[in-house]
Amino acid sequence: MTAGEIVARIKDHLGMPWRETTYRDTFKFGGPDTVVTGIATTAFVTLDVIERAAAAGLNMIVPHEDTFWNDRDDVTVVEHDPLYPKKVELLRRHDIVVFRIHDHMHAQRPDFTYVGSARTIGLEAQYETAPGSHHYVIPETTLGALAADVKKRSGARALRVVGDPDARVSRIQLGVGYATPAVNAPDIDVVISGEQQEADGAFDSPAYVVDAMALGLARGWIVLGHVVSEEPGMQEMAEWIRAFVPEVPVQCVEAHEPFWVPA
Repeated sequence: MTAGEIVARIKDHLGMPWRETTYRDTFKFGGPDTVVTGIATTAFVTLDVIERAAAAGLNMIVPHEDTFWNDRDDVTVVEHDPLYPKKVELLRRHDIVVFRIHDHMHAQRPDFTYVGSARTIGLEAQYETAPGSHHYVIPETTLGALAADVKKRSGARALRVVGDPDARVSRIQLGVGYATPAVNAPDIDVVISGEQQEADGAFDSPAYVVDAMALGLARGWIVLGHVVSEEPGMQEMAEWIRAFVPEVPVQCVEAHEPFWVPA
């Protein structure tokens, strides 16, 4: 079975037209004629992911994010960087083909990144106020207890929290990756998201939460990190592909959280 045939099946099962103008969801290394022995989904195509995928007999990698450290995978940006030829050599050695799926994954309904993230941190569907809203009302707890539970469930090493740990909270808005919901929305107590610049020039979320806390308002922000937030969605993606590509093994080879904190 070829990579092109697998991509054709992915397109057929999306439930939506394929956007040919996408620059993200394309082959990033190798091409459609590569014979596939197995498929690895992941967040990022790191050197470690390449080695583990190859060891498992998986030579087609389907990442959510870029391969060559920039969103467009523009190799002219990195062709003189010493890491670039090392990664290319490793990909060639293992006959790896890379096909990214980002835009269409987010356009799917449901969006697997939200499904996976909610599952991982324990936000059950019964608490979602409307399907696809990513807005949850859970039994009241404290921000500190919620953050501790999220950290334990997700396994995040470098989870960050803004807000009073003793604040009573129940209304949660979930965002994934860089899609951080507004922390000043009137119908939420806590935002849980992947990442955001602390002061991005548009709205300074940490400072807003600090001021809300000073006024005794229940408001918090839990920052998971990009990989912790979105990689569970690639587990969902692996299960989805497995259902219509039975000819080869399919599994999620996790890139793992890059951040750590000193003891």
